[in-house]
Amino acid sequence: MKNRTAILIGSILIILGAFSIIDALFGINLWRLIFPLILIGLGFLILFRPKTLPGGTNFILRFVGETNKSHDWTVEPAEYWSFVGNMKLDFSQAVIPVGETNIVMYSFVNDLEIILPLDTGLRLKARGFVHDTKVKGYKEDHIFAPFEYETPDYALQTRKINIQSLSFVSEVEIKEHRNIE
Repeated sequence: MKNRTAILIGSILIILGAFSIIDALFGINLWRLIFPLILIGLGFLILFRPKTLPGGTNFILRFVGETNKSHDWTVEPAEYWSFVGNMKLDFSQAVIPVGETNIVMYSFVNDLEIILPLDTGLRLKARGFVHDTKVKGYKEDHIFAPFEYETPDYALQTRKINIQSLSFVSEVEIKEHRNIE
């Protein structure tokens, strides 16, 4: 997947550069074609999208919206598509099945907050142009670089959550949930 993402981003940049050169040299404005072509491409992608997750995966499509998964909820494989999204995944009271659960997110702009219990492993791979990440209080900014995080005991956990995010701009925050007794 890493190579496919790099090829896609590189191809888009080459096409945009070629459009700029054609406009500068010949005065032909190809920019006004880009927006309709993007809309048509997204339409085809949504209608005929390749299956990225196995059968039984929930497909959620929102142009703009907020997803708040907290309190008692069951974690299931899911694929989220949005233009602008705000997503809170609080796994502290969730029913997490044994094994690895895959969650994939595609968005232009995404704000993702994850609250993770101590007895669950998390693997997160975020790809895009700009990432602002905060993991357990430690903040990093990434430009043109992927962000990858894995809990130290991921391989040993019986319940695992594997999240993949592809967005142009994203803000990711990972917090640990600690029971106060």
